[in-house]
Amino acid sequence: MKRRDFLLGSAGALVPLLGRAQRPCPPPSTAALGGSSVTTACRAGTYATNFPLAENPLSEGGRWVCGKAAGIDWNNPQVLSGRACASVRSGATGSRYDDSIAHLNASFGAFTANQYAQGTVYRAPGYSPAGSKHEIELLLRFQITAHNARGYEVLWGHDGDFAIVRWNGPLGDYTDLGFNGPGPGVAVDGDVLRAEITGNLITVYKNGLMVGASPPNSTWTEGQPGIGFWPVDSSMPASYGWKHYEAGSV
Repeated sequence: MKRRDFLLGSAGALVPLLGRAQRPCPPPSTAALGGSSVTTACRAGTYATNFPLAENPLSEGGRWVCGKAAGIDWNNPQVLSGRACASVRSGATGSRYDDSIAHLNASFGAFTANQYAQGTVYRAPGYSPAGSKHEIELLLRFQITAHNARGYEVLWGHDGDFAIVRWNGPLGDYTDLGFNGPGPGVAVDGDVLRAEITGNLITVYKNGLMVGASPPNSTWTEGQPGIGFWPVDSSMPASYGWKHYEAGSV
């Protein structure tokens, strides 16, 4: 949504925490592909998908709550050939901040307040739309209802932009949480990006290394993990997205 219009290199309140190894819960021994849920010895529950079925909007049997279908003012993600991406350019028919967003449906399993969202990047070969912004997003403690979308977002711009942001509810209403700018660098095809929230702290990882954290923020204390996309101007929605997604409680 937004900060996308921040200037690269704008001063953040936090210095990236580089080089510290991530120590997540080990992955389940049985793969959960195509929108399956699994339980492991150290996770209360996990949802993982390789987005195997083409669909618009993203649904996977009703397991996702989408931005336009439920929120009205935003857009829905779609699935194309094993990847999730935006369904339209943001601002094409309305507000510039009408991201394509979705979170996992609590009706199929509510996650604890301490949770993570993790995605493997899809990026088309050579994709770099000059003069445009295109972000992929991991959402935490998110909730979408009519004319309201609130929670936390970690965004990764195609050009290296990075920020941690709180959505406050109404369309275009957001708060930068003090970490933005070049951050951990450009996300390329196959990178694994992860965001965790524990208590009032959000930490972010790239390929297993911690690359940043937010200042303490306790505005939203519950909600679901999810995904989002923000392609504007000359961006091509299908060229930058997620080809694997996993979420769980921590």
